[in-house]
Amino acid sequence: MSADPTHFAQAYWNRAAETYVQDFSGTGIGEARRHAVWRRLDKLFSPGQKLLELNCGTGIDAVHLARMGMQLVSCDISSRMIDLARQLAASTNTSERIDFRVLPNEEIGSLDGENLFDGAFSNFCGLNCVEDLPAVVRELTRLVRPGAPVLLCMMGRFVPWEIAWFMAHREPGKALRRLRWNSFGPSGPGSVCIQRPSVSEIARVMSPAFTLQRWSGVGIAVPPTYTENRMQHFPRLIQGLAAMDRMIGELPLFRRMADCVILEFACVKPRKGTP
Repeated sequence: MSADPTHFAQAYWNRAAETYVQDFSGTGIGEARRHAVWRRLDKLFSPGQKLLELNCGTGIDAVHLARMGMQLVSCDISSRMIDLARQLAASTNTSERIDFRVLPNEEIGSLDGENLFDGAFSNFCGLNCVEDLPAVVRELTRLVRPGAPVLLCMMGRFVPWEIAWFMAHREPGKALRRLRWNSFGPSGPGSVCIQRPSVSEIARVMSPAFTLQRWSGVGIAVPPTYTENRMQHFPRLIQGLAAMDRMIGELPLFRRMADCVILEFACVKPRKGTP
C-alpha cells in the first residue's frame, strides 16, 4: 500500500522551509517577483477585511497585508513553514492580525463554520501542487463572500527564459518539460506532484462560482530564481528587468511567456436564499 501523498508533501515542504529565504524570498529575483504580486494584492484588498491565505509559506505576504490593517487566516501544509511564519509575525508585531494554521489546501473545508472571508489568495504556485484542484475550489466557494476577490499566482506553461537556460546547459528535457507535460509524476519521498494547467483550464475549474476578471504575467523579462547565482551580481539589471515586466505584464502576447501568472477572480455565487 502506498503512503499518503500528503505525508510526502509535508516532509518535502518542511525541508524546503529551511532554505526558503536563501533559495527564493531573500534573493533579488524573488523580491522582484513578490513585489509584483503585492501590487495586485494591494489593489484588490482593503484594511479591515478578513482574508484567507492558502499555502502561506513563511508568512511574508501575510505580514505585508497585516501591516496594512487586514486580518488573515493563513494556512500551509508545512509545520516548519508555519513555525517560521509565526516567528516573522512576532518580530514585526503583526501576530494579533494573523491566525497561522498547519492546514493543507485540500483540507480548507475544515474552516467552514467560521465567518465568511472577504477575499482569498494563493501566492507562488502552491495550488500547482494540489492533485485535485476542483475539490479545493469547491471548498473555497463556500468560504468566501459573494463578490469577494480571489487572487491566484500559478505557474506559466511557456517560459522562453527556462527554455533558453536549460538548452544552454544541455538539458533539453528540463527545457521543454512545461510544453510536454501538464503534470509531473505522483508524490513520493523527496518529491511533490506538480500540475501546470493553462489559464483557460484554471478559469474553467474556477467556474461557475468564480469569474476571471484579469490576468497578467510575472517573470517575463525577470529570469527564474535558479539563475540567481549569476544574476545576483547585477542588481540594477534585475531592477530594470522588473520594470520591463511591469510594462509588458498585461500585454496578451507577453503575459503568455511568464514564469508565473497572476489571475484575479470575483466570486459570483448567489447569496443564500437566491434561486
